[in-house]
Amino acid sequence: MKVASPARLRNSKIDFQSQLFTLSKAKTYLGRLMEKASRGETVYIIKGRQRFILQEVPEIDPIPMRPAGYFTKAYNQAEIQEDNRLAKASVVRPPKDLE
Repeated sequence: MKVASPARLRNSKIDFQSQLFTLSKAKTYLGRLMEKASRGETVYIIKGRQRFILQEVPEIDPIPMRPAGYFTKAYNQAEIQEDNRLAKASVVRPPKDLE
């Protein structure tokens, strides 16, 4: 009786033309699947009844830095005082016996 070696069982072929991959195969071939997704191809990763899509996300534009004093005229003095008063009142302080 012939028994297949564990190495031979692991070397099963994977079809990269497919769009569906199990989670274990996706983890094994993640680099190749990322290349496939970067070319615009859809890659589905399946785990049980859940399906996930591997896709490239476009680069996010950086948020521009505001110059110093940019918001100085956004609020008047009365609004600032009101906000500060409300902020102080909303803080939950620990009980005195815990200090």
